[in-house]
Amino acid sequence: MASITRPLAVAKRRQEAILVMDDQTSSPPEMNIKLDRGSSVPLYRQLEGSIRELILAGRLPPGCHLLSERAMAKRLGVNRTTVVNAYAELAAAGLVEGRVGEGTVVLGPAPQPEEELAAVPLAWGGLIGSRARWLSSPLLRRVSELAARPGTISFASGSPEEFASPELNLGELMQRLLADGGQELLQDSPSEGLPALRAAVGKRLALRGCRDVGARQVIILSGSQQGLYLVARLLLEPGDAVLVEAPTYLGALQVFRAVGARLVGVPVDEEGMQVDLAERYLAHAGIRLIYTIPNFQNPTGATMSGARRARLLSLAQRYQVPILEDDQAGELYYGTGPLPPIRALDRGGYVLYMGGLSSVLGPGLRLGWLVAPSAAIEPLVALRQ
Repeated sequence: MASITRPLAVAKRRQEAILVMDDQTSSPPEMNIKLDRGSSVPLYRQLEGSIRELILAGRLPPGCHLLSERAMAKRLGVNRTTVVNAYAELAAAGLVEGRVGEGTVVLGPAPQPEEELAAVPLAWGGLIGSRARWLSSPLLRRVSELAARPGTISFASGSPEEFASPELNLGELMQRLLADGGQELLQDSPSEGLPALRAAVGKRLALRGCRDVGARQVIILSGSQQGLYLVARLLLEPGDAVLVEAPTYLGALQVFRAVGARLVGVPVDEEGMQVDLAERYLAHAGIRLIYTIPNFQNPTGATMSGARRARLLSLAQRYQVPILEDDQAGELYYGTGPLPPIRALDRGGYVLYMGGLSSVLGPGLRLGWLVAPSAAIEPLVALRQ
């Protein structure tokens, strides 16, 4: 008996619900909708927009039943299709839902994602480390902004003049290279760089006295900053001391500080770093690395004399400290020819030599190289990866 009466009760409730909706003789106050038949906006769009506004304003709360399509059409004096289309748009927007036996029920505005409801700003200031804050200091940004001003001559940029290589047409050269081996140039290369390019760097350095440099000792870089970073990561721990010229290249100071190194400055005169003063620090300051720019020192423009180059290498050997020779401008010189790099004098593997084309052809090329002793190549390549 129970199995028979239960479906009858459900059917009765559904019938009552339908009768309630269809027997409504007036719309609730919230449903006071007016349509403009002279408007270019379709009537179903006007109806959909009016009901949407009422729902979003909370005047039609969730669970509220809209008039049936037939009753709404009669109330507004429109075709039933107009109401069908309006309700369909509201359903597509997730504002109402058609339910069997109940009609069209208001669902309310879609809930916001939880992350939007709890949009508490992340406190980035407390997450950024002290070294990164130093690197992004207003003073450094101000220096960069001043250097970029039109008409400003920056003694620290190291960029060549436009007329530095008038006979070299880079556009034609690149077109020829792409035509001859474009596919190879666009493929992945070893972390050390293209073998042919590394061999060419070795041959070029041989012309400057570095006759023992083979392709295996050369790592191709995207610029001097990458070389500085690799060497700093290889050799330095927080608190280690680096001997630098004072003043020197700002980019190098940023890298050394970023790894937590202490900077020990040695004054520069017309012959470059005052090497005799450097010996005092090497003897007592626990220096882990010597950083020098012997040719066209940045920013003074001084060139280290041959005697001081030999003396600095001798001190490095005595105190067992490696030298990072930054020779970005080594191809530029006045007179008959440049002095040999410190690397050309090295027979014991003390010098890491860094060169490139930024100061010769232009920084946009992003091409440099690092020459290192065989024992340092493998860990440097691993860091570059």
